[in-house]
Amino acid sequence: MSVLFPENIRKVGLFALSFGDQGQKYFDTALKRLEEMGVQYELSLPEGGEYRYLAGNDRARAASFNKLLADDSIDLLFAIRGGFGAVRALPYIDWELLLKRNIPVAGYSDVGSFLIPAWKKGFKNGIMGKMAEATFGSLKLSQAEIECCARALHKCTAGKVICPTSNEPLCAVKAGSVTAPVVPCCLPILTSLIGTPWMPDLTGTILVLESVNTSACTIERSLTQLEQCGILSKLAGLVFGSFTNCDQMEYLPELYRDYGAKVPGPVCSDFKFGHDEPGAVIRVGGMATLEVSQTGTVSFA
Repeated sequence: MSVLFPENIRKVGLFALSFGDQGQKYFDTALKRLEEMGVQYELSLPEGGEYRYLAGNDRARAASFNKLLADDSIDLLFAIRGGFGAVRALPYIDWELLLKRNIPVAGYSDVGSFLIPAWKKGFKNGIMGKMAEATFGSLKLSQAEIECCARALHKCTAGKVICPTSNEPLCAVKAGSVTAPVVPCCLPILTSLIGTPWMPDLTGTILVLESVNTSACTIERSLTQLEQCGILSKLAGLVFGSFTNCDQMEYLPELYRDYGAKVPGPVCSDFKFGHDEPGAVIRVGGMATLEVSQTGTVSFA
């Protein structure tokens, strides 16, 4: 029995909708750790080899995903890594089969450009927060941190919506209380979907944002786009997650206040979710409650 997934997840399909090989030692480490945690897996890589920096051409990446999806012995699909490319494969995904099978699909970062459109199409089993290689192939995480990631992923695939890995208090930005569907995503991934047929209506949702290797200026550019598209004013709530390796971090609290003020509902920051492992795992579209009191206490569950 796997310690990474519930008992009903007997076999996992590993897929690559985005980048290709990022170093054999990372992938080997990931497979070894998955095996140590009792995970039975089926690996499906795109036919024809890598295409530029992608794991394969668009049709091949989608075909390898669809192949796993069509295998009735597989109970969960687990992204290997992110980077870029998932959005290019979207026209070739078997959406009808995805909705029919409704098995969990787990990933984050660029995989958000698959999970968010999937949610728009009615898919309710997206898991945002962990990937096979990016998480469990990391050479920087301690054994205790790996186990922390595993526990959060296990809880989320078992049905819990918000699965944090840290007890650190969140920072209040704007008071309020709301229960609504939660939509987590990497900020530049989300803004890249605007104007495409894959962008969902975020009205009445709690949006959770994170990013990596960026600057306060770039973050503000994306937040400005969300504001001017009319998205921020329609949200039920907003949670700022981890902005990892961010330049000009001293400006982030000011950005949180300025753009949080444009959201009708509660807003908080410093939620450990994103590329800063070990981070939270979130069920896309699941119902969650965000409470930010006038005294500054925050609850997000």
